[in-house]
Amino acid sequence: MQRSVVMMAAWLEIVAGAAFLTAPDLLCRLFFSVKPEGAGTLLARFAAVALLALGIACLPSTVTGSNRSAVFGLFVFNLGVAILFAMAGLATTFRGVLLWPALALHAVVASALLPQLLTFKTIGLSSNVKRGLALRNL
Repeated sequence: MQRSVVMMAAWLEIVAGAAFLTAPDLLCRLFFSVKPEGAGTLLARFAAVALLALGIACLPSTVTGSNRSAVFGLFVFNLGVAILFAMAGLATTFRGVLLWPALALHAVVASALLPQLLTFKTIGLSSNVKRGLALRNL
């Protein structure tokens, strides 16, 4: 289940990055009801590249080991975007039809990732360390 959530969140960022890279004007209108002008289009594409990189970096590896940093990166990104979209929706007039659904989606993804940050499995502690912690707690 944990691997599926991470995989889904990573692919979501890859798809969003590709969409913003190819159609920043359309997506800015849908999210914020304005067309980016001047440096806005460049910044939208810069953000698109960042989304693509984040998604690719966070794709689960087939190599065994900890994926805590990937999970944490995805959690921080999704929480940050949810907060940013909430601020934009509440404090500005930049509100498009996709703003609130996108905020909800990022909040749900962040909520789904949070429990994984709190488990030993995601932390990647070796079984010897886990046994030592368990013995110490006795």
